[in-house]
Amino acid sequence: MTIRLAGDAVLLEDVCAVEDAEILLQHLQAGAVCIDWSGCVHLHAACLQVLLVSGLPVRGTPESPALARWVVPMIATGAVQIARASFEATQNEV
Repeated sequence: MTIRLAGDAVLLEDVCAVEDAEILLQHLQAGAVCIDWSGCVHLHAACLQVLLVSGLPVRGTPESPALARWVVPMIATGAVQIARASFEATQNEV
């Protein structure tokens, strides 16, 4: 399993495919307090979107050089808060 709950942390490992986005969401709804993606080599965009709107702290640096180069800076610079606000705004429209 590439996404699993370990204590209060969600671990993202190996290839996190589109099917894993729902599992990630379920773990977050179960009360996870952080996400550790240090073992992640690929993250599907659906999983990234769930990660971004969660607003939880992300630990570690992913194994994937592309994720480390492009996504880590987004999280560090506050893109998470922007994505979350955008998501919440769309939920209010429904």
